[in-house]
Amino acid sequence: MLDNKSQSKGTIYIEDLEIGMSRSITKQVTDHDIELFAEVSTDHNPVHLDDTYAKDTMFKGRIAHGMLTAGLISAVIGEQLPGYGTI
Repeated sequence: MLDNKSQSKGTIYIEDLEIGMSRSITKQVTDHDIELFAEVSTDHNPVHLDDTYAKDTMFKGRIAHGMLTAGLISAVIGEQLPGYGTI
């Protein structure tokens, strides 16, 4: 689960954004997360799902989908900086 520090920080309006502001989330991406993302995205590339295959790649092991990572970035933008209601 993502930590919900964002709710206490509230929305930052565009005119209040300043260079150097930052927000973050903490999430351990699990095998289950990767399997669920593979199902919903229909991306069953073995580099994400097959330990034997992935160990022989340049990554030396399984990796999360790039778009799963992009979704986490979207969560920071949409929930923390600038915040709720951001699309």
